[in-house]
Amino acid sequence: MDYEKQTRLMAEEFKEIYHDQVVVKYVDVDKQGLEDYPIMDRVLRMGYSYPITLINGQPRFAGALMKVEIKEAVDGILKDSQALN
Repeated sequence: MDYEKQTRLMAEEFKEIYHDQVVVKYVDVDKQGLEDYPIMDRVLRMGYSYPITLINGQPRFAGALMKVEIKEAVDGILKDSQALN
């Protein structure tokens, strides 16, 4: 499965929906290494499989790129942040 391509497509879709409020980024830690991503190292050591989705730097989903669930989580975070303002 080409997670990089799926992520790129999701990034384009989310850009249309959220404009500059959300940044979607694909990182291949097998190529780039885990040094810059210590949270990924911890998640992988716990036995979770790729892909791993982080939202605001926190692991939220693993094992598949779950666009609907990711969108729901992002919507909830944005709603909560708007309620605080």
